[in-house]
Amino acid sequence: MLFVFPPTMDWGWMKQRPQQLMSALAARGHTVYFCNKTRTHAAVETLAPGLHLVHDHDAWLRDEWPSAKGRTSEPSVVWVTLPQLAPALHRYGAALTVYDCVDEFPEWLRDEHRLADKADVIFCTAERIRQRLRRRYPGRRIELVRNAYDTSMGLHTRPAAPLSRPRDLPDLPGRWIGYIGAWAPWVDEALLRRLARTLPGANIMIVGPEFGRKYAGDPRLHFLGLKPHKELPLYMDWCSLFIIPFRITGVTLATNPVKAYEYLATGKPVVATDLPECRRMAPFVDCAGNHGEFLRLTASRLQDAGDRAARTSYALEHTWSHRAREVEEVLMETLRLP
Repeated sequence: MLFVFPPTMDWGWMKQRPQQLMSALAARGHTVYFCNKTRTHAAVETLAPGLHLVHDHDAWLRDEWPSAKGRTSEPSVVWVTLPQLAPALHRYGAALTVYDCVDEFPEWLRDEHRLADKADVIFCTAERIRQRLRRRYPGRRIELVRNAYDTSMGLHTRPAAPLSRPRDLPDLPGRWIGYIGAWAPWVDEALLRRLARTLPGANIMIVGPEFGRKYAGDPRLHFLGLKPHKELPLYMDWCSLFIIPFRITGVTLATNPVKAYEYLATGKPVVATDLPECRRMAPFVDCAGNHGEFLRLTASRLQDAGDRAARTSYALEHTWSHRAREVEEVLMETLRLP
């Protein structure tokens, strides 16, 4: 199949679901054009066999996309995550339109019906999203394809002892608890502060960008900011335990956290707040119903890490290659291909 991902984000900013799925589909022999949101006059760049990065989307769509479709008998698929793009999808003339519903942001849902009406298949990342989509769009094909682990991170093969300390990681006594993700409105800052007070022998590391919220600063929390995706394992090596400290909101109830799979790949313990998708990962992820339980679980797992091999095995059973195969099967069935 021939896939195009319209410009909604830049390839190099963060490794998000569309990039991971598109990479995995290319690795399975499909041709993928990922269009950067930032536009330059550079030529199309080939990142890997079958995986092409488009830098000037408008010029490419006008001059090269028609010939790319003409050079193959494979059906074309336009893969869309942002509902606001629905009015422009006719420009691609694709055989199939896919709506990949990855989050429950209210500002996206206002325009969702426009994209859902055009989509031949709707994928989603969480059971809560699937149930909502089924109620709202009865009769449409809706498939649950959760997030996954990126094996290229190598987290499942890291050495037992940490490598060299990252320059900006403070040299402090005690063990590190890691939160690898955006500093966003759904992060429960009060829980983090309470955790830091309760476990004075441990340090809390926060690695990720500010997203819709500024980090105010706290001497007990160590905010290191956004790091290149390839550097994340260097920071994760130093953690004894990982956390998903999300507030319970409409957005987080429908979240299937990519970070959970990455955390589990290391084999280290993972403690999360009461998120439905994390509950489904039990017993590999420990979920807490309230702050007190979160603190107790974290303290307990620092003393007894549990079955590390089982966590890594779970992550390796849920990779982006597995997800690409699920997507491929659905699309081939939709197209009625052998």
